[in-house]
Parts: sequence; structure tokens; C-alpha cells
Amino acid sequence: MASLAVVCDAPLLAMVCAFQAGWPRALLDYHRAIYVPSLSQLSVLDHAASTGATKVLAAAYKHSSVYCVSAAAMDAAASNGHFETVVWLHRHGAPCSVWAMNGAAKRGHLAIVQFLHAHRSEGCTEYALHHALLSSHTTTASFLLAHRAEGCCSYTLVRAAQLGRLDLVEFLFVHHLQGRSGAQAMDIAATWGHLAIVQYLHDHSDSACTTQALDGAAMHGHANVVAFLVLHRREGYSSLGLERARHRGFDAIVQTLLSSPHLLRY
Repeated sequence: MASLAVVCDAPLLAMVCAFQAGWPRALLDYHRAIYVPSLSQLSVLDHAASTGATKVLAAAYKHSSVYCVSAAAMDAAASNGHFETVVWLHRHGAPCSVWAMNGAAKRGHLAIVQFLHAHRSEGCTEYALHHALLSSHTTTASFLLAHRAEGCCSYTLVRAAQLGRLDLVEFLFVHHLQGRSGAQAMDIAATWGHLAIVQYLHDHSDSACTTQALDGAAMHGHANVVAFLVLHRREGYSSLGLERARHRGFDAIVQTLLSSPHLLRY
């Protein structure tokens, strides 16, 4: 009966929890109210960091038998934009990985990117600038360009071409970040019907395209792209592109291709 009286007395239970060798009350409340419903695969303290629950981390830190965070804590806090939590974790010796800065850059959290650059040694990868550019976080991208040396990957150009982002394609070439995927970029730009990008790549890229450029444009009905490629490129098309254009009823495109039999490659 005495034990029942204790658990039914909220103030007394809180005092017992505060002084027993277990979880601090702040962590227990967080676990019940937020962590359990989230169904997260992170540990409870890593999850607390991911939500910016710095007070929970601080409460747990006072209990050496309880406090334990992995690199996922700062990585997630940085990705989610919790600057104060990132600073707290750094000051209390928490580890992180390149995905802290990668994630912060992807979501445009410039202050966190700057803090990690100034105070941490893990750095980032080429995906930091890649995602910052594709997400139009221009100030973050500018900082990475000015202060980091990782650059971006060749896939950045391909993805920009697929999305029809002429501004980004131009940016990559101006800053010599286009990589070696010019052929794939033109193929995919043509397939998606982005004529302006096809024209830009034709004028500025040293890479050839493949028959996929004309095939993709033809089978998807992009007559203006087909006309440009037939007139300005020599990679040609395949019988597959011709037949799919015919099957889909793109008669004008079929006639354009048939009028250029010298471009039929196989």
C-alpha cells in the first residue's frame, strides 16, 4: 500500500525520480510524449537532438550512466536546423560525420554550415554543394564555393538538366563544375523536352550525346528538340526511337526522322 501511495502522488514520484539512479524526469517525459510515438530508429537521445530538445540533452548529461549520443545526434540536429543544439553537442564533446554539414547545406541552414566549417574537422562531401544548388540555397552554395574545396558531383549537371534548370546549368559551366556527364545531361534534357538546355549544352559542352537524345525526344513528342538535334547533331537515332514515335502517333516527328536516313544508326 505504501508503494501505491508513492506512485499515486505526482509531486512525490517526481522527487523520487529526480534522486534515483535512473532517467531524469525531463528525459522520461520526452520518451513517453515524443520519442515513443515517433517510432524512430534513432536512440532516444539522438532523437532528442534531432528535434532540438537541448534541455533534455542537458538533463541527461548530468547522469553519466544515462547520457550517450552517437554521431547521428549532431548529424540530425544540423540537418534539421537546430543551431543551439549543434553548438551544445559540440561543446559537450559529441561526435558527428560529414552528413552534419551535408544535411545542413541541403536544407539551407547557412549558420550551421558556417559553424561546422569553423569548429569541426569532419567537413562535408560533394553532396553538400550538390544539394544546396539543386535546392536553390544560393547563399549556402556561395559559402561552400568560397570556403570549401569538395565541389559537386557530375550528377549535379545531369539532375539540373532533367529538371530544366537552365540557370543552374549555366552556373555549373561558369564555375567549371560541370564534371564529365555532358553526354548524359544532353540525353536527359532532350528526353524531357528542355530545348534551351539542349542548345546550351550543344554550344558549351565538349561531350557528345548519344542516340538516346534524339530517341528520347522523338518518343516523347518533343518536335522542337528533334528538329534541333537533326539539324545540329550527328549522333543520330535508332529504329527503336522511330518505332515508338510512330506507335505514339507523332507523325510529324516520324517524317522528320525519315527525311534524315543518314542519321539512323541501328
